[in-house]
Amino acid sequence: MKSRAILMIVCSCLILSGCGKSSPSHSDDIKTAQTAETAADTQPEAGKQTGVTAITETEAENYEGYSGLWTESSFSHEEIITYGGLEFSIQVTEQNNLNGYLFMQQGTSERIAEIDNINGKINNGELNYKYNDDGWGGSGTLHITFSNNDAIQIEVQDYKMKDTNLSGYGFSGIYQLQRSKQKKGEEKESIRADNQTSEQDLLNAVHEKYYSRWTEDGMQNAIAERKQYRDQCSFYPEVEEYLEQVREVRDISSLVEPLYYTDMKIYQKEDFDDVPPLIIHLAKNEIYARHGYIFKNEDLNNYFKGQVWYEPAITPENFKDSLFNKNEQENLKLLSSLDTYK
Repeated sequence: MKSRAILMIVCSCLILSGCGKSSPSHSDDIKTAQTAETAADTQPEAGKQTGVTAITETEAENYEGYSGLWTESSFSHEEIITYGGLEFSIQVTEQNNLNGYLFMQQGTSERIAEIDNINGKINNGELNYKYNDDGWGGSGTLHITFSNNDAIQIEVQDYKMKDTNLSGYGFSGIYQLQRSKQKKGEEKESIRADNQTSEQDLLNAVHEKYYSRWTEDGMQNAIAERKQYRDQCSFYPEVEEYLEQVREVRDISSLVEPLYYTDMKIYQKEDFDDVPPLIIHLAKNEIYARHGYIFKNEDLNNYFKGQVWYEPAITPENFKDSLFNKNEQENLKLLSSLDTYK
């Protein structure tokens, strides 16, 4: 009897032990499924373009290192303004909250497109931002990818061009951006003093910027078309007299070129000795006009519309002083201090 009791206890233990190794319960199935779903949710999405791999949150928990200026071909801001191109300025806070703007300027015509207040959260190395106006009425979605090779790609998706945009200008296609050569705290010196710029260099730059894109007929037609604005400017006869009598400028250069090349050289106070207050006032405002600033003052508006080189593009509310290059910044300080025109 004693041996049978021992045998029964051993069997009971074996049976209980077998039950402990049986299939998982229903609650275990739910837990396993939830784990699988969670793992699937964290899988990175493949980059949309070949060679571009989005950074996952596990690979880069913090995107704040992307803050700064990104441009095509690593151009500096000054080079974008001078030669044209695209720049993407961003600030990333709280690891993945992005705020910035996208700016583009065409080199020859100096047309400008811009999308302000781009914002959102970067997820798995990507961000989508819908915009309704790029300065030319265009709309679409910016698909922004932060890639493993320290680059940014912007793909414009679902782009719609406004019917009245006859130039076709605006953001479309794909842009590959690299960090600008001009990093914060490492700005390169771009100011060239007068004695460092030869007269021939200046003449070549002026010809390239203001004359090279025109045919003779096209220029004459543009001058004739804009005469209506010059006729409506109350102080234009005074400007015309100054150019003819003082500067002895009596050809079309007074309409094709600005009064001063404030984007190409730095002027000194003595350069404006004996210059009438009106001309100094216009020289200051030329710095804004060169970037498409739309003037609210009727006379200024008519004066600059009468100039062949001027193309209105940006309202005062949307204008940013960051458009100015180093030369313009220095000249603006000087001219502002000299401007006494009322």
